[in-house]
Amino acid sequence: MADKRTQIEEVATQAIKREGFRSMSFRTLADEVGVKSSSVHYHFPTKDDLAEAVIRSYTRAFSDALDGIDRRESSLVEKIDAFNELFADVVSHDDICLCGMMAAEVSSLNDSAKAALKGFFSTSEEWLKSVFQSHAEELKSPLSAEELARIFLAGLEGATLIDRVESGSDRLAAYRALTRALVA
Repeated sequence: MADKRTQIEEVATQAIKREGFRSMSFRTLADEVGVKSSSVHYHFPTKDDLAEAVIRSYTRAFSDALDGIDRRESSLVEKIDAFNELFADVVSHDDICLCGMMAAEVSSLNDSAKAALKGFFSTSEEWLKSVFQSHAEELKSPLSAEELARIFLAGLEGATLIDRVESGSDRLAAYRALTRALVA
């Protein structure tokens, strides 16, 4: 069983993905984890401390998933399909990307949490950029690897948001078809 700090982070991550950062309360987290609210404050003195921690944990897990894609897949199509699948998995659980949700509430984050959030998007875009650069001969687009990375990530984040509103996955499916047209 995970330690209390890790449990709090995991419960907070799910709460933020479902309801947003502003809606999340330490009292609710404490109730879900089965501890007193003071225990949450012990591990995370402020809500900003918790925000930064969950963003950094989410970024590490996402980065590990990207490393896994690099180890398993060899072609550009396989890598992009696997990247898209990371977002499809989130949508299948009626969630959106934690960092997509946090980006929607960026005005409520302190500078340290904002820096962590920028780190997530930078990590994702850098991975995509390196994939596009290493598979340049497979691309069917005149856009630069950096431009494609920005477009791909922004499109996936947007598709998951709209699909959540409609309780479906039509936008994500359409986005997958678009990405396939650019790389297959």
